[in-house]
Amino acid sequence: MKVKVRISSLLRQFSQITGEPEVFEVAAPNAIECLRTLVARFPSMRQWVYDKEGKVLGLMQFFVNGEKLPADKLMTPLRDGDELFILFGIGGG
Repeated sequence: MKVKVRISSLLRQFSQITGEPEVFEVAAPNAIECLRTLVARFPSMRQWVYDKEGKVLGLMQFFVNGEKLPADKLMTPLRDGDELFILFGIGGG
């Protein structure tokens, strides 16, 4: 299964992800695994998305097909062709 993933411009800037496509195609079953895949590809993201215990920071927000995914639903299965937007910013939760 492939998901189209976009990362917010602020997270891209902080993680120094330049010269990369705007949208990544990721093979992952849920939002958490998509994030793990991107952090493996761009290790500079780690400090911005995880705390010291490896938990996703509250500043991270996830949107699937334009709808906000609640923090307790990050393991919800994604479908082939879904679009995931990963937002980093103040006011997350």
